[in-house]
Amino acid sequence: MLPHISNEPVCLQEKGRNFIDMLGRAHVLDLLYFMLTTEKPVRFNEIKRQIGITATTLSKRLEELQAQNLVDREVFPEVPARVEYSLSSEGKTLAPVLESIFSWVEKRN
Repeated sequence: MLPHISNEPVCLQEKGRNFIDMLGRAHVLDLLYFMLTTEKPVRFNEIKRQIGITATTLSKRLEELQAQNLVDREVFPEVPARVEYSLSSEGKTLAPVLESIFSWVEKRN
């Protein structure tokens, strides 16, 4: 049997749709914007305070962004453990896309 060739754009295919769905989840754009505008790695509680997000939701969102290779998580061997989050090099490539989206929304209002 021949493989199914889709004429749908990538964003409507499963992989693209999963990514678009993730962007639409609560606080994902807030989190990405905060990390894009912060020049240094940030700790969990700093993100939580700045965005105003619950620890449970933040933990889930960071895991989802890590799974998409958009966020790096670095654990330092200290007591207590120190964990810092930053955008990965792939995550940083989202900057112009997000800037375009935010600019587009701003122009509409």
